Amino acid sequence: MNNASDNRRSTGEVDTDYTRSPVPDVKTVSWFNIAVVIFGVGVTLPVFFIGSELTVALGFRNAAVVFFVGCVIVALLMAITSIVAARTRLSTYVILQFTFGEKGVKPVNVLLAITYLGYFAATGDIFGTAIHDSLLAFYGWDVPETLCATVGSVVMALTAVFGFRIVERFSMMVVPLLAVFMIYVVYVASQQTAWGELLAVPGQSDLTFGQAVSTVIGTNILMAVASPDFTRYARNDADAVKTVAGLALGYPLIMLASGIPTLVTGEIDIMKIMISLEIAVPALIILVLATWTTNTVNLYAAILTLATVFAETLTWKIALASGVIGTIGAALGVMDYFLPFVFFLGIATSPVAGIYLADFFVLHKGRRDFADLKHAPAVGVAAYVSWLAGSGFAYLTTYTFVTLTTISAVDGLLIAFITYPACRRIVRPRS
Repeated sequence: MNNASDNRRSTGEVDTDYTRSPVPDVKTVSWFNIAVVIFGVGVTLPVFFIGSELTVALGFRNAAVVFFVGCVIVALLMAITSIVAARTRLSTYVILQFTFGEKGVKPVNVLLAITYLGYFAATGDIFGTAIHDSLLAFYGWDVPETLCATVGSVVMALTAVFGFRIVERFSMMVVPLLAVFMIYVVYVASQQTAWGELLAVPGQSDLTFGQAVSTVIGTNILMAVASPDFTRYARNDADAVKTVAGLALGYPLIMLASGIPTLVTGEIDIMKIMISLEIAVPALIILVLATWTTNTVNLYAAILTLATVFAETLTWKIALASGVIGTIGAALGVMDYFLPFVFFLGIATSPVAGIYLADFFVLHKGRRDFADLKHAPAVGVAAYVSWLAGSGFAYLTTYTFVTLTTISAVDGLLIAFITYPACRRIVRPRS
């Protein structure tokens, strides 16, 4: 197997962001800094959109329960995957090579990269619509939504090229402003309607509790599956687990903060909500910052993924290609397909976490080292069998009467976690 250092020598690139190698001790950062980045990822237009949709569908009380239950489940999973990251100091996409193999991991990583690029494009699409609406309302300028989405996506892509350190510093500046603004929006909305009336608003959909929780998990599951991209910078296990606060506490509040103004105004479109609340100008500024933070992280994660697939390609070229693809997706209006995409995401990605957790904690007793990659199989047959088993079961629990926990993403993860050690006993990998 050609190792990471060989690849870097062949391309003449220095792996300054440790896309293909462990993060050294001297490069680790405070758990709080990582938690802020994770929280910043949640302050995103697609999460606002899901929060508004589910609040209208379920009513305030039920939506609040669903948001907290769904996010706690994701946070528990993220705490475990973050321990893997803190001990290996490797990105998700390198960790997956232990189970899926040097060549076998590439299709999995391509799927995860497509997922991140899908989020990047969906966020850019909503951003373009919001900027179009704002310019039209404020100045009467009818700038095409496609142009707004394209320009915004290009600017966001440029930030991601510079790696985690830039993402971290940018998040530390922007996230406090976002948090304060969200509190202000909820305050303004609550002044227009009594809390008792908000709490009494009934749901407008027959969506079940399990389906609603699955939607929340599907929306956020990738943060748990791919948390090593960020938590590999944690100094130890305890710090890695603490970073989960950014998700466990922040994400439910973000979703509720988007749902409350929707109940008051009857609007789901973020800028139309802000215009109706007469806070459109500061909202536009915050919207730009929020989208910039989140989409920078989305593209950064996609770059990390593709760097393991195209190991001999310079990272800046991967970043450029990823930015172009994501920008095209935003310009084409991929948001129309976002909800089905979220359902698919929960089915396809959660079993991946089940596999590498079983490998790390069950088969290797909580220890893995970068040097172990030289013993990894070319293609991890057991991992693929487990992935198909987990995804297949999650599909059945989504679209048929079959169920395990009533939450499809969790069902898929558990089946993959159980299946992988059994498959490894049957299928002995060849190095």
